[in-house]
Amino acid sequence: MDALDNIIARIRRGLNNGAQPAASHTGAHTTPPAPAAPGGDELRARFIAAFSAVGGKPVEAANESAAIDQLAELMRTAGVRSAAIGEGITTDSDSAAARLSHEGYNVIGVGAANASQGGFKQSLSAIDAGIVEADYAIAPTGTLVLIGQPARPRSLSLLPPVNIVLLRTGRILPDLAAVLRAAGPQTMAAHPMVMVTGPSRTADIEKRIVIGVHGPRELYVVLIAEDSPRVAVTS
Repeated sequence: MDALDNIIARIRRGLNNGAQPAASHTGAHTTPPAPAAPGGDELRARFIAAFSAVGGKPVEAANESAAIDQLAELMRTAGVRSAAIGEGITTDSDSAAARLSHEGYNVIGVGAANASQGGFKQSLSAIDAGIVEADYAIAPTGTLVLIGQPARPRSLSLLPPVNIVLLRTGRILPDLAAVLRAAGPQTMAAHPMVMVTGPSRTADIEKRIVIGVHGPRELYVVLIAEDSPRVAVTS
């Protein structure tokens, strides 16, 4: 068993801590059947409920074209005039940027070259919104998982006051252990991972909850239903 397997095993034990099999009326010990793995529709519904509960704003789109329409609408309703968009994982970020620019928004495409330039983070902090595609999501907690890449830097989801995240519904997984398994040890060793659960909030200021101090004050997710087979995860 490698290091990643050990980590995943500990996480699974923690998630299952306290779950004891029901006592048999006959006194004989029986092993309860393993629960069925949740299906894609169930994971999507659980994610939407949990994401909404922590202050996120979910929007559903039937396909990638509809998702770009939703991006334009979200920027309009949120009063956003400028945005930086990271390179897509499964989506065409160039098409999204072109469409938003055509709608009159100032959109910057974040390629690896741009992200490496000096002063990039400072300029990004002056942008109204950061648009990025999530690598995965965790259904029970409504958590978005973003793996940093040069063309999708962590700052894209941390610095702008509004964060809009694209998410293929097939990348919604049942727990953190499944995410770690899907990402794999090489990716985890080479790239930073950010987990986002709702808009940024803190109670450091007079013990009152304040939104948007350490990160985005508004968090949207556009769930794309099309062309997204479930991620194969080995138990």
